[in-house]
Amino acid sequence: MSFCITLELYVLSACQAIVSTLYVIHNFGLASSNYGSLVAALVTALVIFTIREFFNRAANYSGVFHTKSSATSSAYNPYRNLITFHTLILYSDGYIISGTSEKTGDMTPEACNDFEGVGKSRGVITGRVERNYIRSSVLHLHIIEKGELRDSTIYMLVKIDRYRFFGLIFKRFIPFSGEFYSTAANTKGTVLCGREAFKEHPSKCSRSPSV
Repeated sequence: MSFCITLELYVLSACQAIVSTLYVIHNFGLASSNYGSLVAALVTALVIFTIREFFNRAANYSGVFHTKSSATSSAYNPYRNLITFHTLILYSDGYIISGTSEKTGDMTPEACNDFEGVGKSRGVITGRVERNYIRSSVLHLHIIEKGELRDSTIYMLVKIDRYRFFGLIFKRFIPFSGEFYSTAANTKGTVLCGREAFKEHPSKCSRSPSV
């Protein structure tokens, strides 16, 4: 019997709390002369929640990625027009990025190098995902790469296009594009990033390796 009384008191207390909340909302609506502002706020919150959870979900940025960096300017002449290939192993919760990198090759119009085993320069990656609702989201990647004489820093900014219609229609591999900067001779250029290895990789190059 005491259990029934306790349950009844609990239900009555919950009902009173709901009525009190509705009364506060009603008074707020009256104070603002109408419910327009309140309804607008609720609708805005609902729209933002819907966009965030259904249309702007955190994409999967974990796994293996391949990059192709093309230098357009550098303080060191041999680096100009140099194309460098990296393999990135990333882990991300949709916001923060961490991982490792390996430089797997580079090429110039005259020669190409395919790095294997101990010849690969390894790096440590940190970064974050800039998630945008309307514009393309952006990957910010910061890589500290070991070199023969000293470590260098590479910054990559990769735009993640929200709609890839042509790739879906023609089922073609279309990598994301962006820009990069390296502290090695202040080198700048463009970068392509995707989950598939690039066909232009030096492992398929017939030119002689540079010395």
